[in-house]
Amino acid sequence: MILAMRVPRMPCCLVHRPPVLCSVLAAVLCFLSYARHKFRAALGAAKALPRSAEVLLLVDGSGASLVLLDMLHFAQTQNTFKRLHCNARVLYIDACGNDSLSSLHKLHERYAPFEFYVIQLNAEPKSLQSLKEYSASIVNATQQELRSLTARQDYGLQQRKRLIGAVAAHLQCSHVFESSISSTLATQLLTSVALGRGGSVALDVALLDDRLQDDIKLLRPLKDLNEQEVQFYVHAQQLQPFTSENELDQSSAASLQNLTSAFVANLQINYASTVSTIFRTGDKIAAKQQTNVDPTTTCTLCHSVLDHQLSDTLLAIEYSRAVSEMGVALQQHDNMEALEQRARQRLTAAQDLCHACRNIQAELTSGNIP
Repeated sequence: MILAMRVPRMPCCLVHRPPVLCSVLAAVLCFLSYARHKFRAALGAAKALPRSAEVLLLVDGSGASLVLLDMLHFAQTQNTFKRLHCNARVLYIDACGNDSLSSLHKLHERYAPFEFYVIQLNAEPKSLQSLKEYSASIVNATQQELRSLTARQDYGLQQRKRLIGAVAAHLQCSHVFESSISSTLATQLLTSVALGRGGSVALDVALLDDRLQDDIKLLRPLKDLNEQEVQFYVHAQQLQPFTSENELDQSSAASLQNLTSAFVANLQINYASTVSTIFRTGDKIAAKQQTNVDPTTTCTLCHSVLDHQLSDTLLAIEYSRAVSEMGVALQQHDNMEALEQRARQRLTAAQDLCHACRNIQAELTSGNIP
């Protein structure tokens, strides 16, 4: 018995074209299908996005954020069976004035079904405006009062997350899409450890981060894409990334964040598999948790679980600082109990902040973290 084999039909766009061009177009279509499958698989495997969820998508002008926007738009224009059933809005956080507004308007024209919103980095959520009505205003930046660039960037990141959560709550969105890719998350993992955020580093690189206020979930559906795949996708879809970062902060190497980013970028060039290994390590890290965690046991700035009762290492750090402050006089009188008591007082002085956020507060020239 002879079975007839069904031969798949060639897409219409490849019919009657030169063989070389057909092979190139087929390769592009295969790559786009492969990249979009990673996006859908990341959400589907974890079942992290419920049906008809309200989603706030973050666009910062980077190639990865435009890729995420294009993928979500494609997923919502499919037929009923393949369509990603969610309602999406787009948010752009303006950190450097009106330089990127023209690019944003072009994006809005290309992805017209989505509503675009703009807000300044240090503004209140109630100042959120639609892209068509947006006009920048002068906002006082608290982060300028920080002494070091490391603390300024760390505080800016936490402020950005807090603003995103507040805007999502204002727009009644239950989920937020962030465009972090594998190399970005590898940098974030190493940076978090260096800054003393090891207790919450698992959430910093996970697909699902539930630390935003009002039970809003932060999702990273591009976590399995690398930089090369992002560049291929940008070229295939003719996207036009635009920068939105502070040029001074990014050009300077005088911060842990920038040095770590340069280190990971160098690894990506010379030892690409090492970056993947670093990123995958984050999935295997689990923070030491307290039972019955409630809001009073979380940091008021980053919303991570407070770590001063979970780590003997932090007590040792504060003990060393107490020795440096109080000098050797106490040691000469064998008053070691006073040193330990001083260390515990320092450790619990700001009970509403985690270790890394206390370091930010120590960098403030005046006042406390708002």
